[in-house]
Amino acid sequence: MAKILVILITGKENINTEMVAFNFAANAVKNAKSTIEFMFLGRGVQAANKKQKSSPQFMDLVETLKKLSIPVKICKVSLEGEGLSGDDIFPGLETVYGAVEADARIQDGYSVITF
Repeated sequence: MAKILVILITGKENINTEMVAFNFAANAVKNAKSTIEFMFLGRGVQAANKKQKSSPQFMDLVETLKKLSIPVKICKVSLEGEGLSGDDIFPGLETVYGAVEADARIQDGYSVITF
């Protein structure tokens, strides 16, 4: 069984790629029984902005991941870089340092896939 860290680095300029990241994570758990963690990094944090037009759709996708017991994390440094704060993002996301989190998952034997 694979262990995969899915990192969303695509911003709002490519909503299709953002959707693929969420669907990949969910389907890897449902169909392949993989161990998945999900992280918003770089411009990808825009997808967790509750003030954007597509936020209801993305909030539903985040909730789907959580229901599948997929930890969903967001990079603190990336949030600051995009001018966002904890008040701007969906509730219940764990704020982490992206590089530290990725390194820890790699040390734990995870493969990393970025979208």
